[in-house]
Amino acid sequence: MNTIRYIIRLILTIPLLGCDDGSPSEPSFDTLAEAIDHIADEYVEVGAMIGVIDKDGNRLVFSYGTKVFDTVDPPDGDSVFEIGSITKTFTATLLADMFLRGELPEDEVRHYLPQDHVTMPTWSGIEITLGHLATHTSGLPRVPHEDDDSAFPLPTDFEPLSPFASYTADHVYDYLTDYCTLLFEPGTWWAYSNTGMGLLGHVLGLVDQSSYDTLLSDRLFGVLGMTNSSIYLTDQQQSNLAHSHNAAFEPGLYFIANDIYQGAGSIKSSLNDMFTYLEAQLGLTATPLAPAIALTHETQLHQGSLGDQGLAWLTVELDDGQRVTYHGGDTYGYSAYTGFNKALGTGAIVLLNSCLEGAQMAMGHRIMAAINKY
Repeated sequence: MNTIRYIIRLILTIPLLGCDDGSPSEPSFDTLAEAIDHIADEYVEVGAMIGVIDKDGNRLVFSYGTKVFDTVDPPDGDSVFEIGSITKTFTATLLADMFLRGELPEDEVRHYLPQDHVTMPTWSGIEITLGHLATHTSGLPRVPHEDDDSAFPLPTDFEPLSPFASYTADHVYDYLTDYCTLLFEPGTWWAYSNTGMGLLGHVLGLVDQSSYDTLLSDRLFGVLGMTNSSIYLTDQQQSNLAHSHNAAFEPGLYFIANDIYQGAGSIKSSLNDMFTYLEAQLGLTATPLAPAIALTHETQLHQGSLGDQGLAWLTVELDDGQRVTYHGGDTYGYSAYTGFNKALGTGAIVLLNSCLEGAQMAMGHRIMAAINKY
């Protein structure tokens, strides 16, 4: 079926760890600001910017800590953070927009790759589609260096603490052609795959006859007016960077990826720009991307405890009954969360310059619960 909208309608019940909002144990406060201060105090290790769109559609901004550990320089709305895997929602939006424009006439990924350089793996003749890549149902392992069943020779300059920097398109083409064994038949199960989403961004760049970076700048950042977002830091962004920190609060590594993995987690952005992105998700601002954005929110499969899987986005019911569409991101020294409730018109953004390794999901959900409560 040549469509993304109905490419997968599966009922999956995978026992994965989810995040509740923590509301049963939350103390009571007089104001939303007090509640957010309380939540931030539990999680913020170096610095953070938290943004809220409240029930009246107002932007609320909260700044905590510093841009560099053990200094006095606080982050602000234009301070730049890595958003990690929230990048995947941008990649999915590009996919949806190009699909709606009629630029993706074929479903199968192989149609868009140089067939003299790469052969996509299959499962008993079942091929991987663009929709599979966007919903983590391709069967592709998370990354080649975590594929225990593969004899794939890692790039000679491979660095475990910065693995994506060393992979070129040719490396991944080689992996897909000769070494990759799918985890399951495409479309029948769910397994989070950075390789899948990175490949999707790469393919979209090929279709545009440009690159993922160019496509992102021209069709998303430029259209939405996100002037402080990019894959590569500009001099201006560098001057207001919330610096990366590892678990010891020492300077951490930055996310570097070649084109083949950029679509999985490479965007750097600011709270003000992420407000722009969040307001577009909620329909609070008019944008020609609205139909594509709406398509990314549509449930493609019922994934399990992490929620319903859309195109990159997940939607989960919190303990207070509200349904929140969200995504998180972790890189080597940052954590991020974006979530929103379309029914209430509310949302939350969390940007941290230390890595919580997934705990920001609970933080973000708790903030969404607080918005609902106050």
